[in-house]
Amino acid sequence: MASSGNTIPDLEPSASAIISNPGIDTPEAQNPPSQGFRVSHQYSGVAEVDTPALVQDEVEDSLPHRHSFLEDERAEERLEARAQAPTPLTRKKQIDLLTTVCWLVFFSIWGALARIGLSALTTYPGSPIAGVIWANFAGCFVMGFMAEEICFFAGPLAPNDHSNGNGAEMKRTVEENHWSIDKKAIPLYIGITTGFCGSLTSFSTWMRDSFWAMSNTHPAHPRYRGYNVEALLAQIIATVALSVGGLKAGAHFALFLRPFIPTMPTSFRPHLDIVGIILGPACWIGVIIMAIFIPKWRGILLFSGVFAPLGTLLRFLASKRLNPLLPSFPLGTFSVNVSGSMIDAAFILLQSYSGVSFVGCEILQGLEDGLCGCLTTVSTWVVEITTLRRSHAYRYGVTSVLCGFASFVVILGTYTWDHGLDPRKC
Repeated sequence: MASSGNTIPDLEPSASAIISNPGIDTPEAQNPPSQGFRVSHQYSGVAEVDTPALVQDEVEDSLPHRHSFLEDERAEERLEARAQAPTPLTRKKQIDLLTTVCWLVFFSIWGALARIGLSALTTYPGSPIAGVIWANFAGCFVMGFMAEEICFFAGPLAPNDHSNGNGAEMKRTVEENHWSIDKKAIPLYIGITTGFCGSLTSFSTWMRDSFWAMSNTHPAHPRYRGYNVEALLAQIIATVALSVGGLKAGAHFALFLRPFIPTMPTSFRPHLDIVGIILGPACWIGVIIMAIFIPKWRGILLFSGVFAPLGTLLRFLASKRLNPLLPSFPLGTFSVNVSGSMIDAAFILLQSYSGVSFVGCEILQGLEDGLCGCLTTVSTWVVEITTLRRSHAYRYGVTSVLCGFASFVVILGTYTWDHGLDPRKC
């Protein structure tokens, strides 16, 4: 990926080169770059780190990242990784990874609780749109804001080659700040995007609401089958439209606030790391203790907070391991969204099983809202379908929805339509 300045060497092949030359089918066929601007690959595969600009301004032709795509970013990362010999993590990177995990734990708990609370707040008699749809919108809005915001997490000053050759004068350009690996490798940034936004939104809950709308079983409404199909389409279309709109709105809101957002001093980041290392485990331990001693809120909130970090960490690991394998089809996000939907459908069946106790039913509810809700994500999925090339985005987006919805139809629908679904035991 090229830079507008002369301080950073160009990569060959760059994202813009791949786009401008349609004859280049596979980046692997090109010579690997000799040197890149990224200083760390430990977060490669995480869509919140890999994503290009959400607001692509065609007027700014001098900024090549304004015309880049997610698969090109990941293809360049693979070329850079191949050109560099594998090295063990330094102590600094190990501490950063530990801090990232702690922030993910902290924000996943609050993301899951915020999703449950926002869903309950927007579900009322006569509500035109209910369920998880507003949580998905809110999470995508925050995701768009964080992805486009370039001031608070601005990168360090870079030498200015135009300063009479002495390199003493320093500068910070907008495009360098936006694409600085220093920004996107900050543990707090990953905690907010992957942790909070990914947990505030839920793909499995969206598929569950879509199944209830189509099956007309929870709750049952006096309507014809054709109306059930319309209800299903309303759930899918409204969620996709509001989520994509929320992502774009958040990005434009970040552009609007850009002149007013201060820059966080780099000297303050170690203090944030210490706060994250303390808050993450402390909140997880605290919610576990509350779930033990406060029975009233177990099934509603507390068990969800207990299992939320497990889902988020599994999603983070799957993104790192699987997403780089096929740049045009994010296998990591796809696998967690589909598998999380399957597990969610199975938990719903178990909740209505006659042998399940009241506490067991509450634990299953916590697994649905916490583990499955945080394992699956809409915000990351929306980032991917809006930054992939059009054909890749349609293929990936449609396949994800079809497979996720089919999971509920096969696991939950076949049993419900054949035997009926008893009320859950909690």
